[in-house]
Formats: sequence, C-alpha cells, structure tokens
Amino acid sequence: MRFSHRLLPLLFLPAGIGILLRAVQATSLAERLLAIALGLFCPELARMALVDASNLTAIAQQQKDSRLDRFFSVLISTIVLELVGFYVAFFSLPTGGIIVIFSQLWFNLLAGIELYPERVPAVTSLGILERTPILIANGLGLSLLGLWMLWPESHIRIGLASGLLLLITLFLGLKYLLPGGGAEDPSD
Repeated sequence: MRFSHRLLPLLFLPAGIGILLRAVQATSLAERLLAIALGLFCPELARMALVDASNLTAIAQQQKDSRLDRFFSVLISTIVLELVGFYVAFFSLPTGGIIVIFSQLWFNLLAGIELYPERVPAVTSLGILERTPILIANGLGLSLLGLWMLWPESHIRIGLASGLLLLITLFLGLKYLLPGGGAEDPSD
C-alpha cells in the first residue's frame, strides 16, 4: 500500500498547463469556458489526490483496517481515471471532461470511508446518503458534458460550458471560502 504520493501533483501539472493552453487557443467561447472549468478543477483534484494519499499513508502506519485496502484500490483507480481524463482533454475537451467527472462519481460511489489521521476514529464510514449532494453535483456535471456532445450549436454549448464552470466554481467556493468547508492540509 506504500507509494510515493508526494509526486502525485507532478503527474497532473502537464495536463493542467495543457488545458489552460487550450483555453487560450480555443476557437470558440464554449471551448474556452470548458477549458477554464477543467483547468480550475485540475489543481483541486491533484491536491485531493495528495491529501487522500497522505491521509491513507498516515493511517495505514498507525492501524490495520481492511477498509484501507479497498480505499487504496479506489483511490489509485480514481487517480488513473483523473489523469486519463485530463490528458484526453488535450484532444477532446468534452470527452476528457466526462472521464474526469466520471472519476469523481466513481470515487464517491465506491470509497465508502473518509480518512482523518488527526481524529479518533481516523477511519469514518460514509454512505451514499451522506454523499448525496456531491453525487448530485457529479451527475449534473456528467449531464452538462453529455448534452454538450449531443448539441453542436454554439449558443447551447456556451450555456452548458458556463453551467459546468459555475458548478466547479461553486464547489471550490463552498470548499475553500466557507468555515469548515473541508480544505484539509495534506501536511497535517
């Protein structure tokens, strides 16, 4: 279960830079908005991969819990999906975005626990009901990107990309601007 999690953000860095370059070079406003949305999400997912991997490593050193093995598998598969999605976005923003948002749905459906090394208990069960708001947001994001693929009209795509950008901005705002929003420091 040990791996060098400190290098995780470096795996996301080229993808994030590439997506932001896509935003600058986009030929339409819809593509630019979609690239900005994914570009904002990339560092957050890199940070969360680091936080989750750091927490997992810290807790695994302190205790044995069979749920940690499952969490490790879900975490690794989620990180792989995230990276694949961000790198696919170089070639197709909506397809890459669908993979990225699907990775979040995947994680939130399968993780089943939250890790807090500084608390007792350090491993907390978290069911589907507790994750309902984030699962709804994941479903909304997938719906927006799915609709993007269905409608080639530029004005509709602008609205869909704006909706995804708004959804990601709201998520980041709620997480980092509200007290107790959950912005855990990976160095804790």
